[in-house]
Amino acid sequence: MIKQFFFMVCLIVVTGSFLLLWESPPESFSRPDASKIEELPSADSYMSNIKSFVFSNDGTQKYLLKASELSIFSSLSELKLEKPVFIAFQNDTKTQFLVEAKSGSLSKNTQIFLFNGDVNANWQTAVGATNLRAGSLTYSLKEDSAFAEGGVQLTTENTKMTGNTLSADFDNESLIIESRVRGTHDSI
Repeated sequence: MIKQFFFMVCLIVVTGSFLLLWESPPESFSRPDASKIEELPSADSYMSNIKSFVFSNDGTQKYLLKASELSIFSSLSELKLEKPVFIAFQNDTKTQFLVEAKSGSLSKNTQIFLFNGDVNANWQTAVGATNLRAGSLTYSLKEDSAFAEGGVQLTTENTKMTGNTLSADFDNESLIIESRVRGTHDSI
C-alpha cells in the first residue's frame, strides 16, 4: 500500500511538472538582457553585377573591380563582395595583379582588400607569369603588397612551391613562403 501511494504521488508530481512546463511560454525560461543584444550591421546599399574603375591623376587606369554582388556598409566603412575579380594595372595598362575569389571585402579606412575562398591570383614579373592559389589573400593598395594563407600554392613557368603562408612585395618583386615549404624547380 505504501509503495502504491508513493508511486501515485510521484506520478502526480511528474505529470504536474510536465504540464507546468508544457503550458509555460518560452519567455518565462529566459532572462532578456537588452545590454547584451548586439545587432548585426545592415547594408546601406546593394548592387549586382558591378564593374568599377579607379584612375590615377594622370588619367591612366589603376584598378578594375568586378563582382556579382556588392553590399555597402557605411557604418563600418566597408564593402562586401561576392565573386570578386580585382585587377591592378601598371603604368602602361598591362595587367600587374589579377585576383579572383568566392567572396571579399574592402576596408575604406585601411585600403585593404580581403579575399576569401578559393583565391586565385596571377601576376606578371620580369621572369614570367606567376600563379598563386590560397584559402585567403589580403592585398594592400597603399603598400602594393599581399599576404596569403590557408594552403598556399605558388606556380611559375618552371617552379612549383607550397607552404602555409606567403608574403609578397610587388614594388621589390620579392616573395616569402613560410611554414611547411615544399618546392620543385625544373631545370632548363
